[in-house]
Amino acid sequence: MHALIQAGEVVAYPYTDWHLRRDNPNTSFPTGMDDTVRADFGVYPVTPTPVPAGKRAIGTWAGYVEGELVEVHTLEDIPLDELKAEKLAALAQRRWEAETGGIIVAGALIRTDATSQAKITGAVSLFQADPSLTSIDWEAQPGVFVALDAATMTAIGIAVGRHVQACFSRGRVLSDAITAAASAATLYALDINSGWPT
Repeated sequence: MHALIQAGEVVAYPYTDWHLRRDNPNTSFPTGMDDTVRADFGVYPVTPTPVPAGKRAIGTWAGYVEGELVEVHTLEDIPLDELKAEKLAALAQRRWEAETGGIIVAGALIRTDATSQAKITGAVSLFQADPSLTSIDWEAQPGVFVALDAATMTAIGIAVGRHVQACFSRGRVLSDAITAAASAATLYALDINSGWPT
């Protein structure tokens, strides 16, 4: 971003190449504009200033701070309830990633996405409903088929079920902590990325 400076004061921000051409219609500017050309017309780059956590900018201008041309924000606190809603949404995404990321059972990677969970549940139910069934063909990974007996399929079903439950249990602990947070600082200190089952 750039600003137009006149007599040492910021008179326009942001100030783009479009503005520069508009305000100087009789000047032939190069196609590839650079800051050297812009400076000839009093246009200078502005250093971005990050918005602090827990705040939002309700207005942004450019100004000199200790001799450097930087963004200057007018800030307001983000209400705690909004911060909690954002954190809970991020938590839901993280729990889903953990739940559907797969697990290792007896050295084999087992998919745990929603479709795979449903198929595993169906296979376990099939063995329970048909005691005469000795094995089923199962696509462990795309293009990789194996024969599984009832005991193995049940073990996989239990492992997947426990994994999903563990993800929800971790999610509940974090959700309760987010809801109970009394300040933005406490909320930001909560780590929602660690402690998940794998």
